[in-house]
Formats: sequence, C-alpha cells, structure tokens
Amino acid sequence: MSLTKKIDSRVISIKDFSSCSYCSVRRLCLPVSVEKEEVSIIEELVSDRPQLKKGEYLFHVGEKFQSLFAIKSGAVKTFGSTRDGREQITGFHFAGELIGLDAIGNNMHNCNAVALEKTVVCAMSYDDIEGISTQIPSIQHEITRLMSKEIRNDEEMLMAMGSMRAEQRVACFLFNLYRRLLSGNKETLTVRLPMTREEIGNYLGLSLETVSRRMSSLQDDGIINVNNRLIALLDIDALEKLCV
Repeated sequence: MSLTKKIDSRVISIKDFSSCSYCSVRRLCLPVSVEKEEVSIIEELVSDRPQLKKGEYLFHVGEKFQSLFAIKSGAVKTFGSTRDGREQITGFHFAGELIGLDAIGNNMHNCNAVALEKTVVCAMSYDDIEGISTQIPSIQHEITRLMSKEIRNDEEMLMAMGSMRAEQRVACFLFNLYRRLLSGNKETLTVRLPMTREEIGNYLGLSLETVSRRMSSLQDDGIINVNNRLIALLDIDALEKLCV
C-alpha cells in the first residue's frame, strides 16, 4: 500500500478544523502582513489536513516533491540513514513550522519525516503556492524567510556539534527550542519534549547517557528543572551564554 493511501485513509475534513483565520499558529506560518481577504485565498491552498499517529510517516526520502506541509499541531522529526544503515536525525519540527522546504531544489524529498506524537498538518500544493504568489507576493517572501530561518537553525546546531562540549550542545538544543516554541511567552517557560533523550543524543551526536548527565548538570546549576519530558527553563540567559 502506498504512503499516500495510508495518509488519505485518515484525512479529516477541513470543515472540522478551525480555518486559517482562527488557527492558533497562524502567526507562525503566515506572513504577518496578510490581509483578511487574502487569508481566504491562502485557505484554498490547503488541500488536506492529514492526522498522523505517532510513528506514522509524512513522506519518505526519494519521494517526488508535491506539497509543503505546515504543522498545525504536534511534532515531526526528519532523518536519513548513514552508510551503515543507522538512523541519523536531521531535525525536529513543531507547530507553526513548514516542512518539506529542502525538497524544492531537486523536486524530491531528501529525508524521511515521521510524527513524534499525534500530529495534524496542512498540505499545500507547491504549484498552487507558486501560482498564488502573483496575487500575494508576501507568500513567496515568507517562504524565503522560512528557508533562511531553517538554514540558520541548521548552521547553529552544526557549529554546536562541531566545536562545543557536550553540556554546551545540550544547552544550545534547549535554547533553540526556547526560541522556536516559547520566545515572547513570559507566562510559561516550560518545554514538553516530544522526542526521547536517545533521539536528542542522535541529533546532537551524543550518547543517551551523556544527554542525561548533561541535563542533570544543568539542573544542578539551577539553569533548568527536569521532570521526565517536562523541562522548565529557569535561566534563559545562562543557556544562551553556554551557546557562545
């Protein structure tokens, strides 16, 4: 059975979800300057809103690129395989972020994407996006901005993994999550990790034991507080300084 059929079997009718006008993550994946009448045009881009179970694939490496996916809720990890067949995680993606941007260049997905938890995405045909860009130029600008943001995130994590101590890598990972998930929200600075510590270690090039030890060390220093997958960020400035 093809991947498309697996996803389509659980596609939920668009009318059962809030429209883009009322979406809680609209400000993260739509240009701020978009007018109300333009939002209705953008809504027409959403062909499906598949609901993925934990562990279900959104797309596989090598598949033809057709759509970009905006994550409405949940989280997705992307990964490839090393030469000896081991999984290598290349990124984590959260509500309000677009996924599939890396496939625009060669018209083919360069990685696998799998849900880390129950996840809902908005599928948008890239051909339709290109067509609508003439009506709403800010859409193309926003895609360029998001691509730039993704490149910056990748560069920061590559620098962390290439030249930083283990504690710095974990601190930078948590600070990166803060910027993407909580920045500007002063009422709560608690992150719920949808990924396991083993997956964090895979992404950072560290062992599971090292990730656990470094988190304990950050907790002992009063920078974070760990409660299973809930991480309270107690000292954002200290996290940021460790990334320098």
